[in-house]
Amino acid sequence: MFLLFRKSNFLSTELLLLTQALLGSIIAFSFIAYTTQIYAAATSISVTVQSSMSFSVSTNQFANITPGTARAATTTLNLSTNNANGWNVILSGDNKNTSNQNLQLSGETTTQITDQTEWVPGAATTSAGNAARISSLVNSNNVLAFRVMSASSTNGVPFFATTWWGTADSYLVDNAATLWAGIASSTVSRQIGNAGVGSYSASEHVNTVQYYLNVASTQKTGTYSAPLTYTATAN
Repeated sequence: MFLLFRKSNFLSTELLLLTQALLGSIIAFSFIAYTTQIYAAATSISVTVQSSMSFSVSTNQFANITPGTARAATTTLNLSTNNANGWNVILSGDNKNTSNQNLQLSGETTTQITDQTEWVPGAATTSAGNAARISSLVNSNNVLAFRVMSASSTNGVPFFATTWWGTADSYLVDNAATLWAGIASSTVSRQIGNAGVGSYSASEHVNTVQYYLNVASTQKTGTYSAPLTYTATAN
């Protein structure tokens, strides 16, 4: 009995030592696994957002005109862009050159309607261009002219320049604060408005260009057309 007791005690001691060794290994492994999780490496990701733009126009045409009675028409500019430096718009007439006017009689292009003096902007929107008042809209100044309207500009964007186009939108009433110009030739690039830094908006920008037209009593009857091109560009 004594021998058996000793053998059993030996086995228990061996088992105890083995158990302690296993527990020590588990604890050591757990400590190693835990300590590997406390190390970290910092990083960052970056990307540059590129410029994008969408641009469209819609036009309300002139009603039929009787000589001596001025008429108005409009083109609405719809523009969306994420460009942080802003955007600008150029207007040109496809028919216009040094010898031809914009409005030409269909089938007889040598018969034309006179343009207001061709638009030349100032060096900046804070510098006056050559837009001028139309002094009488009834029996004289029988021309095609245009201007950018102030009332239609949205989002507080400085696309409309009062220095270029005046401070009033009086289109069929004579007003010294309403300035008009002729549509420029397609051979030159002449801005009609420029929205610079600070003009970003997530919503669409809407601006309206207005046209004025009157004709002399001697103007030949018929349908006249003037193809125009609006070009929007990111600054």
